[in-house]
Amino acid sequence: MVPLREPGEAARRLREDSMTRSSTAAAAILSAWAACGAAGAEELRVGVAAEPVAIDPHFFRTGPNMSLRENISDGLVYNNQVTGEVEPRLAARWQVEDVRWRFELNPEARFADGEAVSAADVIYSLCRVRNVPDSPGTFLSFIETIEAVEPEGEGALTIVTKGPDPVLLESLSTIGIVQAPMDAPLTYDEADCGTDDWLSTQAFNDGSLEAGIGPYRVTSYRRGIETVLERNEGYYGPAPHYERVVLRAIPENGARIAALLSGGVDVIDAVPVNAIDQIYQNEKLALISAPASRLIFFAFDQEGEPSPKIGGTDGKNPLKDVRVRKALNLAVDRAQLVSTTMEGIAEEARGIVMGTVFGANPDLAPIPHDPEQARALLAEAGYPDGFTLTISSPSDRYRNDTEVAQAVTQMLAGIGLDVSLETYPQSVYFDRASNYEYSMYLGGAGADTGEGLSQLLNLIHTRDTERGLGGANRGRYSSEKVDALLQEALVTLDAETRRGLLQEAQAIVYEDYGYMPLYHEVAVWAARADVHFEPNAGQLNILYTARPAE
Repeated sequence: MVPLREPGEAARRLREDSMTRSSTAAAAILSAWAACGAAGAEELRVGVAAEPVAIDPHFFRTGPNMSLRENISDGLVYNNQVTGEVEPRLAARWQVEDVRWRFELNPEARFADGEAVSAADVIYSLCRVRNVPDSPGTFLSFIETIEAVEPEGEGALTIVTKGPDPVLLESLSTIGIVQAPMDAPLTYDEADCGTDDWLSTQAFNDGSLEAGIGPYRVTSYRRGIETVLERNEGYYGPAPHYERVVLRAIPENGARIAALLSGGVDVIDAVPVNAIDQIYQNEKLALISAPASRLIFFAFDQEGEPSPKIGGTDGKNPLKDVRVRKALNLAVDRAQLVSTTMEGIAEEARGIVMGTVFGANPDLAPIPHDPEQARALLAEAGYPDGFTLTISSPSDRYRNDTEVAQAVTQMLAGIGLDVSLETYPQSVYFDRASNYEYSMYLGGAGADTGEGLSQLLNLIHTRDTERGLGGANRGRYSSEKVDALLQEALVTLDAETRRGLLQEAQAIVYEDYGYMPLYHEVAVWAARADVHFEPNAGQLNILYTARPAE
């Protein structure tokens, strides 16, 4: 190993090598099932910064839950974001004719009781996505275009969409299929499918129900402590290498690093930037990274009047004024944030969608750092002396989330605002955000399907909880023009036309200063050198491809 010449060198190397590392992983992920093989390894211990808040695969569209679902609940298809290919899973094959998508199910795919996956299970799962109680973030936008689902016996079904859908397969890859009750309805509609008898989230969490068919099964779920997975011996695909995986909840960065260094865990995710050099220099450990699609941003309350965390404005919500939103954006030095707070392990954001993801807008200029203009805009908007603002951040969800929020707090104070910071654990943070308890809050959202449409529908479409649109748009940004562009993109088959629609939508949000985009993350894991772990842009812990290093 070449010794590091100065602090921070590993961080720079990691950022420079991240694309190469991701590319070299492509071949392994392309043949991920083949790479699993019959296994001999016994246990893999993973320290996770953010644990799943439910075993229920339909409960919450957030990274930790989607990461778990990837390993325990297959969808009809699998979206390989490295190769760009959609691969069979529960559906062995499919064909499309206009708006009709016919899927033939894999007869070898069976639930824990030995029953083969059926059309009824698929219909029930799609219906249940619309009817999960108390979901803080639904999967509804992924089935927005589905008009009907027609069973063809037990082993096949046809999904009928409202119009052409260029990303239906990618969307379906996010929906885990669960086993339907014996008396489940077989009629799909956009309401309750004719019943109010839905499997409960608690039944999945306490182990009464299986979460579906996957390479692993959950055998223990202790919130705040650990989630234990056992290899599914009846799985229809190749077996994972590790018989058992223990996901240990270790939200505190120092404790997670200490667990890896002491041998308490074999892999950790969300490696903090201040630990990268230390890990890089340890010959017993390895860093694994990939460019990530997740945008880290601040969102503004653009509907509340008054806004809950703002004072000194006589009850007015200044964040409704584009001049104020622009001022706050100009107050932030993104280059410093990336180079100092994130130590170079991030990519400064211009728009919502990362540059390498389909739909990114390369014409958007970097938002400049201009405190003088920011103060002038505040005065023009009627706030020459500023106002009081409390900004909100999770303390354990994103890499360096608290440190980033602290840095932005100081930058906003620099333009004359009286700013304070409040932080909450993610266990309560997002519920509060969904209840609109914040005026300005830190969040993150990625391209879950591998292209920008899903990210934009989630983040900048007008919030519509009944349709699952704007699920991450808890600041309630709204633009009729943006909505129209995204709805058109949903039914546009020509890729270049669709790309243009997504780029135009982002340009409007950019001019509206609808968000405060900060940076796109680089996903970083660390593992023992004798463990092979695959990175991915979605920052999911894909456990079934992990194996002992050769």
